[in-house]
Amino acid sequence: MSDFRIENGELVEYTGKGGDVVIPDSVTSIGYRAFYDCHRLTSISIPDSVTSIGKEAFSNCSSPTSISIPDSVTSIGEEAFSGCSRLTSISVPDSVTSIEAPAFTECENLQDFTCPSSFAKQLQTILPQTKTLIILQIPDISDISAKFRPGAAVGFAEDNRDCTDENGKKYIKYIKANAAKLAGMAIEHPDLFYLMLREKLIFAKDLDAFTKAVQDSGNTELIAAILDYANSGVSEEDKAKVQQKKETLDTNVTNFLFDAEQIEQISGITFAVTGRLKTFANRNELQACLEACGATLTERLSRDVNYLITNTPDSGTAKNREAESLGISRITEAQFNEMVGRKV
Repeated sequence: MSDFRIENGELVEYTGKGGDVVIPDSVTSIGYRAFYDCHRLTSISIPDSVTSIGKEAFSNCSSPTSISIPDSVTSIGEEAFSGCSRLTSISVPDSVTSIEAPAFTECENLQDFTCPSSFAKQLQTILPQTKTLIILQIPDISDISAKFRPGAAVGFAEDNRDCTDENGKKYIKYIKANAAKLAGMAIEHPDLFYLMLREKLIFAKDLDAFTKAVQDSGNTELIAAILDYANSGVSEEDKAKVQQKKETLDTNVTNFLFDAEQIEQISGITFAVTGRLKTFANRNELQACLEACGATLTERLSRDVNYLITNTPDSGTAKNREAESLGISRITEAQFNEMVGRKV
């Protein structure tokens, strides 16, 4: 007769005599009081098929000194290990995203407790003991699957870890690269929000979307903070880029003699050219002019091209016919110069 009563993957009850127990691989969850009051249980092996440990699952199991929780587990229920009086150490893996307090109450001999840093603010309720050595894990973010990285970033922020060591720099790089995507979590977890402001991790390009998300939340304190950041908190790096762009623009206005106020309208536009040029020394000079305006010159026609510069737009050349078939607008060199306010 089996020592386990299993229903639809849930271990409902252990009926054995204790000792060293190995839970079957068919178990996906350990249910309410499955091992309750099992004083003769000396050790337990939990398979990596288990994703949840239920309420009071191992409550009052007074003999085990350590329990290994596999990294398949994502949730631990209320008082799951309460009254495990001989338990001296336990490690909660990074996969766990939910611990119902007080999961480890009355574990008076618990000396070492390791858990993800995302639970930093819950420790007093999860683990009421005061003599326990608590180790908050800050794993290398590159070792964490993409699904769990936002949660790890929250834990990093809540634990107020060093942003200057190698691991800290990786977290900062991740948060900065994903600022817009993390806006929702930052609003829910103010420590992450204020870390992003303090370290100036919100790029200028993400600021509008981030600000809108904060304003939509209705949190007046966060709204005031993000508006203050928007006014004065743009990173020095972004300021330098803007200044560099301005200096380049000023230089190009002088070099190519075009109107700075008209440049922005062709930024991001793709041009092609055919035939002989009249007001540019060569195509290289035209390309330099376009790049100065934030535009692109390409050799081949495609549907990505916006304009074909040609001084004979009405002729039946192959390039003109191809441009017409692709729906590309044809403009003369004079029209281009007028478009950018170029004085020739």
